[in-house]
Amino acid sequence: MNRSHRMHTRQTVLRRMCRTALLTALICVLSVISIPIGAVPLTLGLLGIFLCGLLLPPADASAAVGGYLLLGALGLPVFAGMQSGIGILAGPTGGFLWGYLPTVWLLSGLVRRTERTAPRLICGMAALALLYLCGTVQFLAIAGVSLSAALAVCVWPFVLPDTVKLACAYILSARLRRILGHHL
Repeated sequence: MNRSHRMHTRQTVLRRMCRTALLTALICVLSVISIPIGAVPLTLGLLGIFLCGLLLPPADASAAVGGYLLLGALGLPVFAGMQSGIGILAGPTGGFLWGYLPTVWLLSGLVRRTERTAPRLICGMAALALLYLCGTVQFLAIAGVSLSAALAVCVWPFVLPDTVKLACAYILSARLRRILGHHL
């Protein structure tokens, strides 16, 4: 391997690491912004998750989300309401947090298979449905409520706001791609 190729490879790796770290930081900041509307808070963190899935390849998107979860698990107050700790991940709403990992991986993988907007929105809705499934399953297991009660707490109040976050993420990611071009 010649020196020029090694230098290019290092720059590429460094660029990927910086993008991943930047999106981890964005998720941390956005997740703290939340509105308690019941057992499950409404948070802007999902906007950051959507941006990760739309801007990064699956491995990098998963690393960004994994970094966020690790920071929160280690005690940094990055979860909704400035909470942190393993107890939050293991609690009734923890399924939404750990569910970010398969959600971002699915979204990132699916959007890379299509360039048209309509199929990409369907990909986003599929990823959102997976997140709702992860969160609702853990909520059901811990809260001991019926499925209809869990859906009333975990899904129905969030469908419209989360769809708006998804649409905003699509708009923001398209603009960022135009502005940053190959640097992104």
